[in-house]
Amino acid sequence: MSAVMVVALVDALGWTLAARVPGFAPALPHRRRLDTVLGFSSGALPTIFTGRMPAEHGRWLMYRRAAGGASPFRGFGATRLLPGRVRRGPRLARLLSRVVAARGVRGYFHLYEVPRERLPFFDLPERRDPFAPGGLPGGALWETLESRGVTWRAWTWRTPEAEAVEALLASVARGRERFLFLYTADLDARLHREGSQGAGVRRALEGYAALAGREIEAGRRAGREVWFYLLSDHGMVDVTRTVDVAAALAATGTRAPRDYEVFLDSTFARFWWRAPAARRAVEAALAALPGGRWLDDAALAREGCLFVDRAYGESVWLADPGALIVPSFMGRAPLAAMHGYDPAHPDMAAGLWSNRPVPEAVRHLRDVRAHLEAELDALPAGAA
Repeated sequence: MSAVMVVALVDALGWTLAARVPGFAPALPHRRRLDTVLGFSSGALPTIFTGRMPAEHGRWLMYRRAAGGASPFRGFGATRLLPGRVRRGPRLARLLSRVVAARGVRGYFHLYEVPRERLPFFDLPERRDPFAPGGLPGGALWETLESRGVTWRAWTWRTPEAEAVEALLASVARGRERFLFLYTADLDARLHREGSQGAGVRRALEGYAALAGREIEAGRRAGREVWFYLLSDHGMVDVTRTVDVAAALAATGTRAPRDYEVFLDSTFARFWWRAPAARRAVEAALAALPGGRWLDDAALAREGCLFVDRAYGESVWLADPGALIVPSFMGRAPLAAMHGYDPAHPDMAAGLWSNRPVPEAVRHLRDVRAHLEAELDALPAGAA
């Protein structure tokens, strides 16, 4: 019997979240809690695909400082001349997004509410598609598939989840590929809207729990053995409070971009300094602000996120689990749940569920690539 490896990567399917569903994924008895990385999917997914930490593969957060005028947002500073409601409007956002895509950015990005006139200071690290060969520095799982001559196919965020699941079932039944990969961010979006107790979240979890059984049965009917791996990149923490970093900055009397450049993520405040006095004032103000803490170099190094060039921030402030920076460049309204917190928080852990044994050594996202490549080696002769 031929075998096919099926990897379903469900963004934000946290270990503790799945554990709340009685008998979750009964077709997948082998399971393992996985430590995630500090940050968001922009750093977690490359770690899964490359087996390296963010400081090694170079991808951490969606935005970083542009170097040498290489920003895909060059020229956008002229938007400062537009009325405020136009700068903040959806029509301009759509136009600017099309310009960025036309400049060759193939990875996922969103302008959110980043001040349009300040965009030229920033860069998008994910210029290429991280789900394809050549998309990540130093090689990834996709290059392994290509070099070994494995027939494979992938569905990513560009394909609606329901359509991708049906296509996956059809591919299992047809038997043309030996490695199938599906990535969906639908659960992530639901959790942001509803929180972990939302009705839509519960229905989605039931669907993911049943997915493996559907795929395995489709393979059985086609005379194929399905090796199934349900995987996640991080968990999610319900939001319990907000933190107004912008107000704390304003109270210091400092101002961007005169004194510093700043990027306000939903859980990070990242700074690049222009004035030493402003740095001292801001660092003191945020050290006293309840709901977060500064990350020193030792803390960043422990998480594999210390970048020598400080492209992601010369100083980094992290919100406490459950605290959300509002307003931020990500939005002005609170969300029900968020990730991007300390990876040690129980709700941040990712998971791996499989009908194949999971070695004890697989404990972190960075261990997944080596495990999947070892599984490729173990496929029945002629299956790959």
